[in-house]
Amino acid sequence: MNKITIKDIAKMLSVSVSTVSRALADHPDISEETKTRVKEVATKFNYLPNLHARFFRKKNTRMIALILPEFNRFFIPDLIKGIQQYADAQGYKLIIFQSGNQHETEAEIIKYCLSWVVEGVLISLSDDTGSLSHLKILKDSKIPVVLLDKVMTSNDYPTVTIDGFDAAYTATSAILQRGRKNVLGVFGHENLSITKDRFKGFIAALEDHGVPETEHAYLKIRNIQHARSLLTEKTSCTHYDGLFFMTDELLVHGMNHFLKMGLQIPKDLSIVAISDGTSPHFLFPPVSHIFHSGYQIGKAACQLLIHHIQDEDLEVRHLLEGTNLIDLGSI
Repeated sequence: MNKITIKDIAKMLSVSVSTVSRALADHPDISEETKTRVKEVATKFNYLPNLHARFFRKKNTRMIALILPEFNRFFIPDLIKGIQQYADAQGYKLIIFQSGNQHETEAEIIKYCLSWVVEGVLISLSDDTGSLSHLKILKDSKIPVVLLDKVMTSNDYPTVTIDGFDAAYTATSAILQRGRKNVLGVFGHENLSITKDRFKGFIAALEDHGVPETEHAYLKIRNIQHARSLLTEKTSCTHYDGLFFMTDELLVHGMNHFLKMGLQIPKDLSIVAISDGTSPHFLFPPVSHIFHSGYQIGKAACQLLIHHIQDEDLEVRHLLEGTNLIDLGSI
């Protein structure tokens, strides 16, 4: 069923539109029985009052929302800085939400954004988000959405991220070119486009260098807290001489496991990660990485969102920010 309206509820219950409106507003002139009937139908069909349209008949809010899975990821401060500075320069205010990396919370925040009457939403998806259906209420209310960093590719929503295939291919190739044969690729949740793209790049590099793909060549981690235990299980029967980590978080959780095994980097083990450069410089030894800028991703995403706010007919675009290999001696 399409988005339900207040007129639809009135027709279902054989009451007037004004009765439904007052029942939803808890007007004292409406009986408790009628209020209950109206609210039950509204809840059943996921009715949301169009606060956005009502407000915009009066004025623009110049507010945009940013929804992040977690605040404690390495490149998040730079990402926020890029968004904040561009938004400020364009006269927009930023509201930031955290989903706790939970799809259900993410969906609730999106509904909440309607009541805040934001003009646009930037969102980095939670790991367990399996579809973009929860964004439809924003699309129906003509609120532009831009997906950034952790995205799912869609013809309905613009995205800003990096070329994950190329980044993973370059990182893995750098390891294999040192003569390594048993390389382990460590990946995040398989739902996300960034995981799929980086995994494809990793596998392509193995194939192009004549290394057979086996189940021992990769590990997909749904929950970052389980990274060390899964790595222990994976390495109990296989000796690896190369490691590719698709994110900073996986690098930090995983690298220490191999150091505790007494392996020397890069003598025994080559390591490359995809990173914004924060953690690789603070780890010992420092880790070579495919650098991407959180600041630039944030700035580009905010710029794209504001363009869509200002021109609702703008075509959907998928932007890829640049990367480059920084060799710090761990390959």
